[in-house]
Amino acid sequence: MPSWEDLRRYLSRHGKFIRHGSNHDIYNYGGTRIRVSRGSGEISHNKWREILKHQLQITQEEFNAGL
Repeated sequence: MPSWEDLRRYLSRHGKFIRHGSNHDIYNYGGTRIRVSRGSGEISHNKWREILKHQLQITQEEFNAGL
């Protein structure tokens, strides 16, 4: 599973940083605001599937290629 840092790196390249929150950063990606934890650990399997499907709307392969 990817880490929160991997997601931040992807969004830094393909989205737009909006602002820092108290425990998270907010990015705009294709008109969707995505909150990304500042934690460095892995994203849980279920949460990652939700992020890919509903927020990023891409496949795992597309995410990996975009890193």
